[in-house]
Amino acid sequence: MATANQTVQITADLTMHVPRNATGDLGDGVTNVVRGVSAVTSVDGIDVQDLRPRLNDLQVTATVTAVVTVADAPDIERATADALADGFGIDSVADVDATRVAADHDDRAPEYA
Repeated sequence: MATANQTVQITADLTMHVPRNATGDLGDGVTNVVRGVSAVTSVDGIDVQDLRPRLNDLQVTATVTAVVTVADAPDIERATADALADGFGIDSVADVDATRVAADHDDRAPEYA
């Protein structure tokens, strides 16, 4: 049974583990962890709130703004939180604010040369 998907713009607080040997700065590491989630199509912004160094990684809490594709569901915040929580290195997802993104529809007939 096929399910319909929807694209949503989200802002959420994530607690995640960023590898110490990640290339770039802390922001790049956070962005790479979030981009690693299969549902995430783009990361538009991050704001690191907390950083706790650990033996092999950095535990980071950040507010993330991203575009995510999730199954069409009545509760898009819950669907989005579940999709993000499935990501490798993401411990928790809180305060999800999700808004459906209108699909770009072009009703014009295609032009052929």
